[in-house]
Amino acid sequence: MDGVLSALIAIVGTLLGSAVTHAFQRKASAHDRVFAAQQQLRSDRMAVYSDFAGALTEFRRGQQDRWWRRNEDPDGPAFIEARTEAYRLRGIALHSLFRVQLIASAQTLIDTAQNAHALTSSLHKAEDKTELSSLGAEAREALEQFITIASSDVQ
Repeated sequence: MDGVLSALIAIVGTLLGSAVTHAFQRKASAHDRVFAAQQQLRSDRMAVYSDFAGALTEFRRGQQDRWWRRNEDPDGPAFIEARTEAYRLRGIALHSLFRVQLIASAQTLIDTAQNAHALTSSLHKAEDKTELSSLGAEAREALEQFITIASSDVQ
């Protein structure tokens, strides 16, 4: 009888140990999945935010080039080419803005990105070099503000 009781206790202990181990492994596995998802989201946000910053920087350069070519010769081929390039860059920047809107965790970040895009979009309307410089600085500062806010979203 002692042998049967010992065997029964051993079997129950083994089963209990297996059940507890399984529960802990499930919890650890779930934690690992959550951590991996958070890391992937962080990585995706980093890529989207940096792509937006790059696209907006190129768009700003394209808008300024468009302004200069228009003031040199508004009917010349250089202006037509610069305008076409600015349109292309605007499309890339807008696409990047849409990606920010899809992945950002806060409306403030989206609003800041939209503001930076809007300021950059209006650069070509400057009346003179001074206004172009001022608008360019505003657009750059808005982008820097976006980067500051975005950096807290990827930590």
